[in-house]
Amino acid sequence: MKKALTLVAVALGSTLALAGAAHAEPNGDPAKYADFTANFVSALDPGALNAKDQGKYVIMSPYGTSHTIACRGNGADVPIYDCMQEDDLGWITLRLTDFPGIGPTWTYFP
Repeated sequence: MKKALTLVAVALGSTLALAGAAHAEPNGDPAKYADFTANFVSALDPGALNAKDQGKYVIMSPYGTSHTIACRGNGADVPIYDCMQEDDLGWITLRLTDFPGIGPTWTYFP
């Protein structure tokens, strides 16, 4: 019984350690992922047409801005890059695409 509990604890610890590597927390280091969710607007939102003028980024995703969006960069002196969005199974890499009428849009491709 102790061996089984130990194996479960080790498996959970390993899973949490790997999940922590992708977790997005503000850290001031533009080379590390940080939570930029508040800086995005959904492509279906009326504000998407002038998002750039408001200092926002556009995301085309089934989750919109309801799930965490993590990017590298800081948006000031280092433009954001390498963005990902958390979904129900983990993290999905977002691709930067230029959409007519909207402009640069981070798109969700599972």
